[in-house]
Amino acid sequence: MARRALTDNEVAGVLALVAGLLFLIVGWTGARGVDGFFDLLVEVFGANPVFRILAYVLISIASLGGVAVLAGAFLMYHDRVRTGRILVLLGAGAGIVSLLLFVVLFIRSPGRIAAHEGVLPVFVGVVLSIAARLKSKPKPILK
Repeated sequence: MARRALTDNEVAGVLALVAGLLFLIVGWTGARGVDGFFDLLVEVFGANPVFRILAYVLISIASLGGVAVLAGAFLMYHDRVRTGRILVLLGAGAGIVSLLLFVVLFIRSPGRIAAHEGVLPVFVGVVLSIAARLKSKPKPILK
């Protein structure tokens, strides 16, 4: 009996599963990326109470980390793509903009980021989470 090929959403679910497991192993949460982003905003625009409030809200959501990515992977695998994408985005705390920010922060202060042992697994996890969100295809709401 031949096995059927995986659908795009099943492949996206598997990619997000691997990303979520990497985040859990390393202890990564999306809050770290959000925190670095707001540090950069404060450097550029100065201290602003609005940034602090926004940072607390986003850090609270992003603190779910690998668990949120794993939940998103499950949903993507089972064709619940829209909700799965949101959970993967929040749990990873990273999109293409965040990935570019990570590279900018690495260039500006390589010792600060590279000193952590989990840089490579986190980078791979972020890339996999982005690939999962790009690979997944939501079904049309109205047919």
